[in-house]
Amino acid sequence: MVVCVYVVIQFLVVAAWPVEYQFLHHTISDLGWTECTVEQRSVGVLASCSPWHALFNIGSAVCMVLLAGAGIGLRSAIESWWARYGYVGLWILTAASWVGSSAIPGNVDLGLHVLVSLPAFFTQLAVLPLIAWTMRRTAPRFAMAAAVAAALTASGFVAFVFAMGGYAPVGLTERLALESIFGWAAAAALLGPGPSPRSPRDVVPVPS
Repeated sequence: MVVCVYVVIQFLVVAAWPVEYQFLHHTISDLGWTECTVEQRSVGVLASCSPWHALFNIGSAVCMVLLAGAGIGLRSAIESWWARYGYVGLWILTAASWVGSSAIPGNVDLGLHVLVSLPAFFTQLAVLPLIAWTMRRTAPRFAMAAAVAAALTASGFVAFVFAMGGYAPVGLTERLALESIFGWAAAAALLGPGPSPRSPRDVVPVPS
């Protein structure tokens, strides 16, 4: 459900743009900019204008908080106590980073926006492999989906670094790096946890 709402919000916001939104080259954050701009970027001159920026900023932050809550609900499938606490902490940091980047649009304070956005790249790079490793026996389907999402996130992050120098499309690579976690949630909800050797009381909830 959360994933569907996030996707719908994006398409509604994009549809409201009076200029063309280019998924390859515009960043995710451009959807939340509070003013119309025309900028010279690595790909050339890009115009950005998001009349429904408030919907995107609030909606994306709420969706990530809900996704983080669902992800934290899977902690019972992690047997190691230290991994469990680390896992919960990573989800909290991920949600906080998304909320921070939504609260401080890039056109308001670009430096601070980048600063609060950066943690999400690294926490998602960590939380997905952690799911894949620690839940490989207790929730194998969640783990499989997380492994695929982790590979997409890692490749997207590396490509995004190159994109900063103009060697790859910024919008596409950023989406791979940051939104693959929503793909994991959608896949996990469809696949279910799979067989588990643990007792019935340890059945984990399905994120949506």
